[in-house]
Amino acid sequence: LNRYPLRDRLHRLLSESLRLPEENILLTPGSDGALKYLFQAYVRPYDKIVMLDPSYAMYPVYARMHQAEAVLMPYRPDRSLDGEAMLERIQPGARLVLLANPNQPVGTLMDESLLRAVLERAREILALVAVDEAYFPFSGFTTVPWIESFPHLLVIRTFSKAAGLAGLRMGYAAGHPEVLGNLFKVHAANDINSFGILCASLVLEHPEVIEDYVQEVRAGGELLSEKARALGLEPLPCAANFLLIRVAHRCAPERLIDQLKKRNYLVKGPFSTPCLQGCIRVTLGPPDGMLLFAEALADALAAV
Repeated sequence: LNRYPLRDRLHRLLSESLRLPEENILLTPGSDGALKYLFQAYVRPYDKIVMLDPSYAMYPVYARMHQAEAVLMPYRPDRSLDGEAMLERIQPGARLVLLANPNQPVGTLMDESLLRAVLERAREILALVAVDEAYFPFSGFTTVPWIESFPHLLVIRTFSKAAGLAGLRMGYAAGHPEVLGNLFKVHAANDINSFGILCASLVLEHPEVIEDYVQEVRAGGELLSEKARALGLEPLPCAANFLLIRVAHRCAPERLIDQLKKRNYLVKGPFSTPCLQGCIRVTLGPPDGMLLFAEALADALAAV
């Protein structure tokens, strides 16, 4: 701990895991660090940033901080995207297309053909496309293999979700060396710490840690979905580590959220966005924990 952080081991392990040369990888303090460097290096006042709506709450905040315009792409009420409308928003003047895939709080994956069309359209107007894959381990879909074909693609990941290292602020960006070189120019000299490097390295050396946890989360999601349906609620398919449950046909979401809070459970909601109206969002865990939550959910529902 009396030495400055050494990145070599983690860099090498990531290179092997991603099957990318080390020059295609930049370590960052969480995915937020990568986003911060991306905006600092590439976004200028009055640039347009195309993003999904709703999505990670910090995207429009970063846009405002850099005096850029957030061009929002809303979801349909069924959580699907209008592909033509999406491509129409990627016009000259757009500096960056910023996509969380899977997206939160919506919980969906973008159709692969639409994602490729977005990359082709962005290439035409010389815009960057950043794909935030924070929830990749739960969805199993990644654009990392596309980096060689799309040099304007930047993939951002974190060790906060499936690896459970949110408090250590560890992440990385993968992309073309020129893009990463520009991010490197604005990064802090020692922006990640030795303990975070150690823990992230151990996780990569023991991938079963993440694999086992992902399987537990999926099993917990299946159990909670079954219990929610038995209560007359509507669980929605999600590609991340959370479950959206439509409850408005049984009770007001805010009343259910209040009753769950009294039972020491915090869930997200209510939502004003049309595609999420009437839903609560529950972070998933192993089946034992989800069974306890399902019991509390039944009690809370009965109370309202």
